[in-house]
Amino acid sequence: MFSRHKTAFSATLAGVLAAGMLTALPAAAATDENPTPTTTINGFRNVGYYGQWKATGETGATVKRTFVDSGQGANLTHINYSFGNVAGPQEALDAARAAGAKGLDNVDPYTCFISDQVAPGAGQTEVAGDADSDFLHLYTASESVLGVADSAKSKLSGNFNQLAQLKRLYPDLKINVSLGGWSWSKSFSPAVATAESRAKLAKSCVDLYIRGNLPVIDGKGGAGAAAGIFDGFDLDWEWPGAPDWSQEVGNHVDEANDKANFIAFAAELRSQLDALEGETGRDYEISAFLPASPGVISAGGWNTAELWDSLDYGNLQGYDLWGGWSAQTGHQGNIYGDPAHNWGLGLDSIISTYTRAGVDPAKLNIGLAGYGQGWKDADPEPWTESGGGIGQLTWDQLKSHDLEIHHEYTEDGKFNATWAYDAAKREYWSFDDPTAVAEKAKYAQSLGLGGVDFWEVGNDINGELSAASAEVFRGLPTGPVAGEGALICSATPNTNSSPWNAQTTYKKGDLVYLDGKIFEAQWYAKGDVPGNGKKNTPWSTYTACSVDPGALQPWANDTIYTKGDQVTYNGETYTAKWWTRGEAPGGKNSPWAK
Repeated sequence: MFSRHKTAFSATLAGVLAAGMLTALPAAAATDENPTPTTTINGFRNVGYYGQWKATGETGATVKRTFVDSGQGANLTHINYSFGNVAGPQEALDAARAAGAKGLDNVDPYTCFISDQVAPGAGQTEVAGDADSDFLHLYTASESVLGVADSAKSKLSGNFNQLAQLKRLYPDLKINVSLGGWSWSKSFSPAVATAESRAKLAKSCVDLYIRGNLPVIDGKGGAGAAAGIFDGFDLDWEWPGAPDWSQEVGNHVDEANDKANFIAFAAELRSQLDALEGETGRDYEISAFLPASPGVISAGGWNTAELWDSLDYGNLQGYDLWGGWSAQTGHQGNIYGDPAHNWGLGLDSIISTYTRAGVDPAKLNIGLAGYGQGWKDADPEPWTESGGGIGQLTWDQLKSHDLEIHHEYTEDGKFNATWAYDAAKREYWSFDDPTAVAEKAKYAQSLGLGGVDFWEVGNDINGELSAASAEVFRGLPTGPVAGEGALICSATPNTNSSPWNAQTTYKKGDLVYLDGKIFEAQWYAKGDVPGNGKKNTPWSTYTACSVDPGALQPWANDTIYTKGDQVTYNGETYTAKWWTRGEAPGGKNSPWAK
């Protein structure tokens, strides 16, 4: 039932890669004059794809564990929630409804939807969904971001509710829905085949995810139930107009028209989101997962100016460049292509395919792998024959193996790739470790790129990989992405605060953060929500996040002031004449003096 990114390469590419692809990249182009405001780390993006199934799977990669307990929420600028599906034809919907599928009431063919159906097999995904992970699953208090257990009577539970809570701890974190993926791209082609169907698909996606109008399943969901959680879309159609070897079995492909229809759909989605911005006052983003194969890029128009008029940025496929489909070991994510291996493919040639076509480098992120490709009966060298591929292991799984890790550099001292060897098992592994991530982040900066992205952060439950890139970005000169720096409450000067949690017992003087503010406990507190407006709350506003508490602060109705304390209110500075709480400056008999 689960989707994921998958490589778009096979042995048939031998004659596809052009000889001139390894030429030097042009200087970084200027960023747009009026870009959609976004969140950055010092002018860079740090994007994490998050597989919805991870939260309820065996790894226990819940939203809380992955983004809060690890601190990863402070190191990412964007989360791409993966994946959303596009419905198939009427007959598939009718059959699913007749069989008892939930979530499909009033769903039209070729529109965005969420159901509770598991795909019977590869290519049978016309009605597949994961409603349980998305908004039905009941998290216990200990599993919840804010320590509040999901109620069977609430309209919203599951990952969506956890993401809503996550935004209360990280208000600037952008959360987008990734549409498609390897398993759920089957119905994209007919869904965008006409102007009418494109408009209908875009409206359905906006209604479902941005307006939050969820289907009603077992009493949960409904109109507006998920409003305000998502900030846009990531387009992960794998792959428009591309040949069969690059497709999941059963995908609909129109080689003659997919390219134009895909570009037109992105423009339609952009238009509808722009119109919604005028209604809500929020900014919405569109990104895309970008293929690495030149043939696939060309077939779908991924590097055309028309598509990039609609996209805020794109996430390059920087992994699975080589893998266990060949018995020869190699690098799945090398920076520099070697003409003697894998047709010279590397990040340099992939990036060049886009920038040479005029794509602004600042709109490109380098894709990094949170997993490794493995080979058995192998020698401790890349590009040697083995006993064949043995699949993949996540970064978390790789750390438990007894691996001798090697960092490969070019003759002139430039980092190229990481690989490792398990001598006892005679296994060879290719992956990105923190060293590779840091080096690739520096490489991205050297080319004027906008940042990096990870597939998939649930594979790195402690957030070690995204922390490595975030640390590099914070230490570099300001990057090329125009946007606000992420508001990280825990980094507020002269404070030592932690995320508020309803299950934690706090004592006088403890500091917590929530909703962009830091609060101080005035006495014993447990379960009391800071900033709730109650007269006798145990929490007092200490400072706004990122503002030094020693600076002059705006008046807050929950803060206890004593004689001599100063605040600002309506542009004026006031001094407390005696103890006060909840009494605004100004007015007759005010405890405040100008």
